[in-house]
Amino acid sequence: MKMNDELITLENVTKKYSNEAIIDNVSHTFYKGESIAFYGHNGCGKSTMLKIISRLIPINGGDLKYHEKLRFSYVPEKFVGMEIEMIDYLYGVARMENVDTAVTDGLIRDFFLESMIHTRMDKLSKGSLQKVGVIQALMAPHDVILLDEPLSGQDADSQKVFIDKMNELHSRGITIFMACHEKKLIDALSDRVYTIEQRKLKEIGVPGETAYSVYVRINPALTVWPDMRSNGGRYELTTEETELKKTVLGLYEEGWEIVGIEKHA
Repeated sequence: MKMNDELITLENVTKKYSNEAIIDNVSHTFYKGESIAFYGHNGCGKSTMLKIISRLIPINGGDLKYHEKLRFSYVPEKFVGMEIEMIDYLYGVARMENVDTAVTDGLIRDFFLESMIHTRMDKLSKGSLQKVGVIQALMAPHDVILLDEPLSGQDADSQKVFIDKMNELHSRGITIFMACHEKKLIDALSDRVYTIEQRKLKEIGVPGETAYSVYVRINPALTVWPDMRSNGGRYELTTEETELKKTVLGLYEEGWEIVGIEKHA
């Protein structure tokens, strides 16, 4: 599928830890306003992709390109509990972001933390700390929001609040990247879902819709589509059922030879 408004492009990106590649020679373009989920087992590279995208960690090969100037909001999987009261920390962030403390107070109420505002952060539970991490990102959301297992330890009411607020930001055109293993959250928030298999980025379809892989024969004379990836002497392109006919016709019109169509399980 062709889209406009390129935002972030990875060109042959490789990331290694202790000389072992976690992400290997990955090329992909993400687009403005998308809500993207990276899904998969622990250690597959989901969090690493978030950190690569935001340049929180260096890459070992390739190039990372921003198509416009970007500011990021980041919610880590494990928010650090500092020796400071929660309210002092959040008000400090509000001052740095030039946000009225009334906005902070409203988010504290939304996430049911009023009774804990004077609790030191290093004394908070994991779930409460995660809420603090979400609040500090929501006070002044930037162009891109990065979420690493954002519902970890959160209660059901807070999960609903979080989903509603993220969908509101998405509707305003803010780009969201999320590392997550919870299908409920992926279904609620994500436009596109990727996993990392054998150190490669692989799209696994759109939530709630049947996805298909379309295979075409490699043809050096044709321009490769952004979502095409090499797969054993051919290119593979993932598309949802509602876009399958349009995708196939587009490939034929450009001269691609389709060698297979496979429905995802």
